Amino acid sequence: MNFSSFPLVLFLLLPGFLAIYSGFLVSRFRRLSGFQGTAWSLVASLALIVIIYPIFTSLVEPPDSAWPGLLDMLQDPVLIPGWLLAVLYLVGPSLGIIIGVADRNGLFESLLRRLGIDLRLHGDLWGRMMREAGYLRVYLNDGSLLYGWPEYYSVDRSVPGPELYLTQVIIWDPDGGDWVAAEETTSVLLHGNQISRIEMLGLPAEESEDKSRSS
Repeated sequence: MNFSSFPLVLFLLLPGFLAIYSGFLVSRFRRLSGFQGTAWSLVASLALIVIIYPIFTSLVEPPDSAWPGLLDMLQDPVLIPGWLLAVLYLVGPSLGIIIGVADRNGLFESLLRRLGIDLRLHGDLWGRMMREAGYLRVYLNDGSLLYGWPEYYSVDRSVPGPELYLTQVIIWDPDGGDWVAAEETTSVLLHGNQISRIEMLGLPAEESEDKSRSS
């Protein structure tokens, strides 16, 4: 390979990195090391090239006698057609977003479960339970009890622990024996080291409290 064409190699590989990055922006959180992220990006780059190049060369007439072979192009990036770079930069991030949305909606996991592969047995438990949770009852270390909807969350295990952003927040009043609205507060950000216990309900506060009393 001519090292003077090395910048072209980077331009050829960058769409795969953009695809992975854009996919992660909208997909479920994934804990990847720098090596894993780079490896997935390289795989995505090569996959885009191997899939897109044969499709477009079969549909578009070559400017000369023939399009350069895929192996020749990879060995000598000077042969890379300009339109290929444009298509890769257009398709890569767009495809990443589509795959990310499908992943966030659980489509891939649902498909894999039909094939006998259950990804729920792996990965970060906190993040997985938050994704599948409805309304939450959150017990804090100071004795407070909150109820709300898990609008956002993180799975960062570093101090002060994974974050939980609750909306539609109401507070249990032990003296009055009822849920009350938090004054001037509709949402709250909690850190993992503040939380003692979480109960996952999926019911409106009044119904969940009546149910807990009856049980």
